[in-house]
Amino acid sequence: MLTTVIHIFLHDFIRKGRQMTRRPVCLVCLFLMLCMCLADLAGVPLIRGNPLPETVQTYIKKHPDSVICGEVQRCQATEFSFSVYLKQVYLICRSEKIPIENVRVFLKTEEKLPAGTAVCISGKLEQVEAPRNPGEFDSRQYYACQHIYYFMKNGIIKRKSRVYSGYQQFLLDLKDRIHTVLKLSAGRDAPVFEAMLLGEKSELDQELKLRYQMAGMVHILAISGVCFLCWVFLIGERMA
Repeated sequence: MLTTVIHIFLHDFIRKGRQMTRRPVCLVCLFLMLCMCLADLAGVPLIRGNPLPETVQTYIKKHPDSVICGEVQRCQATEFSFSVYLKQVYLICRSEKIPIENVRVFLKTEEKLPAGTAVCISGKLEQVEAPRNPGEFDSRQYYACQHIYYFMKNGIIKRKSRVYSGYQQFLLDLKDRIHTVLKLSAGRDAPVFEAMLLGEKSELDQELKLRYQMAGMVHILAISGVCFLCWVFLIGERMA
């Protein structure tokens, strides 16, 4: 996929010649993608694959029931599960601590875990599944971009700290507050505003998302500096 994109940019560069010099952003993107492709070919994947050493991957396969420790990044509650995103995670192997990047943990029971809380959790580690059918959503690639290569199922909290990050928790509470306000004020259009303001697309209707894609306006649903400034301008005009 990455090689195909680079090939398209190179073809465009050759076809248009000097016009590309007027597109400095395109040149920067082309250079970055070329670096990513070379790093991938050199065996150093930046946004895909599992960068953990083979010995660590083999150990996890042989010993899936493990204990990990990390810092709570955020929690996510759905109709069917309650999960915690951990960062700076390390695997407890006898007396050693092996770093394994970030992990999403599915807990057996829902617990209040403020952002920044240090926790130790026992459960079953499983590598994020790859797509089974052509064209299927690539969960492994999606989570690899977040440096998450493993899920932990049936997690049980063994220990947790009383100290947490007040600043990070404030931001999460603010996000939840905005989410509630949008629900009450925007009604059925709330998922669209949530995608624009919060980057939250979980409640966005797939049919509506497809319509935006077909109209070539799916970028409206993504957070950007321009979108943020537009909202600031509109709010400022309203207040004035």
